[in-house]
Amino acid sequence: MNNIIHFMARLSLLYYLLWSTSIHAYAHNRDTAPNSTYPTPDRLFHIARSLNRNLVCYDANQANGKLDTKEPVKVYWLNREKEPGKTNGLSFIQKKMAYGYKVVSVAEHTCTITLTAYPERELTICREGDHFVCRVKIDNRQAILQSLYVKASPNNPLNVEYVELQGITTDTGVPVTEKVSK
Repeated sequence: MNNIIHFMARLSLLYYLLWSTSIHAYAHNRDTAPNSTYPTPDRLFHIARSLNRNLVCYDANQANGKLDTKEPVKVYWLNREKEPGKTNGLSFIQKKMAYGYKVVSVAEHTCTITLTAYPERELTICREGDHFVCRVKIDNRQAILQSLYVKASPNNPLNVEYVELQGITTDTGVPVTEKVSK
């Protein structure tokens, strides 16, 4: 429980920093399906937020079919509002406070990472066929992570109400979600 509160506090601080510099805060379109998010062939998953429709995208960083051992994941913003399709890198604060990652282990076709805001849950990036996927336990089931949705309080962007993980189970191929809240 303490880990979840720590995760929520980190996201809350980042939301404050983003909200204070944002001109528009639109209601989030819960449509986080890959077809609606300008996917790249290397897209592992993305984070959608209730503050606006922009996404934080996580792509496998590879060369010649192998993960880059120094930087196995590319993380960037995908604009879906003012300049749809435009991408921007993360700021130093965004990487350190919430959207960055830490490499736990790396091999030729496999990498284990943790997200800065939630280091308690490991994500495994591995080759599946001709592309890379991100495997994680969702609702105690092994799944391929597709997205995370972060719901902030509409009256206080510092207050994260919950985070929802969305994926596809690896054994049956059915959608699975898990809502993590305080």
